[in-house]
Amino acid sequence: MKAKQSNIPRALSTGTRMICADNTGAREVQIVSVFGYHGVRRRQPKMGLGDIATVSVKKGTPDMRRKLVRAVVIRQKKEMRRPSGLRVSFEDNAVVVVDEKNEPRGTEIKGPVAREVAERFPKIGSMATIIV
Repeated sequence: MKAKQSNIPRALSTGTRMICADNTGAREVQIVSVFGYHGVRRRQPKMGLGDIATVSVKKGTPDMRRKLVRAVVIRQKKEMRRPSGLRVSFEDNAVVVVDEKNEPRGTEIKGPVAREVAERFPKIGSMATIIV
């Protein structure tokens, strides 16, 4: 896992529900906690593109539902500015379920993946069909 190259706005807070863009069996997840977040007292943890979180599976197959899993954000609605000046935003917020080594648990990813995420997690980048 590499460091982030651009300044990404942290637009997703705990409790946010988002779709799962892989084929692990989870369809909708809710953010429980953000991995590596160090905030101040009473501040809600927030996350953005390329951040890892612990999520709870709300909708999906019966064996995946009500499980706590780790996930990486691959798309967010809030627009971000790249160092080149280009502004990028997506239609939805989406995650990919990963294991302890930050490798995806599924075998395919539906929809586009941000270039920042593909650079930081090479396995997710190689599985993606579209990198924006």
